[in-house]
Amino acid sequence: MSNTIKELNRMSKRVLIADDEELVRKSLSKDLANLGYDVREAVDGEQALQALAKENIDLLICDALMPNKTGWEVLRAVKSNPKTKDVQVIVLTVKNVEPDMFSGYELGADYYMSKPFTKSQLLHGIQLLFEENYDSLSIAASSN
Repeated sequence: MSNTIKELNRMSKRVLIADDEELVRKSLSKDLANLGYDVREAVDGEQALQALAKENIDLLICDALMPNKTGWEVLRAVKSNPKTKDVQVIVLTVKNVEPDMFSGYELGADYYMSKPFTKSQLLHGIQLLFEENYDSLSIAASSN
């Protein structure tokens, strides 16, 4: 598949980043937009659920510990709603303990990452979920 077709495929993917840490949210948003994704942001769990109700989101990158609904509550709501149950979800958390990780997967998380994480780790998770070629994402990320 040509790089142009891959970029067009990415542009059709809508990503919602829900994180109360502005630096994390803005950095992820910039990186993913530079890779060609259509990116939306939410500052808390309530805003994330509102965005999910209004727009077709392909991937939710969600912090586990947010105000006004935790990431766990958002994940539970997303996976229990027939309209959003197929949204891919990456959970971000500072709590790097197995019980939390297993709870996330039991609630329906598709990928789980501990903060701090590298851009490569995030790209790997996205590549797995969207079944994209990791090399093309790496090249695009390093060129920006």
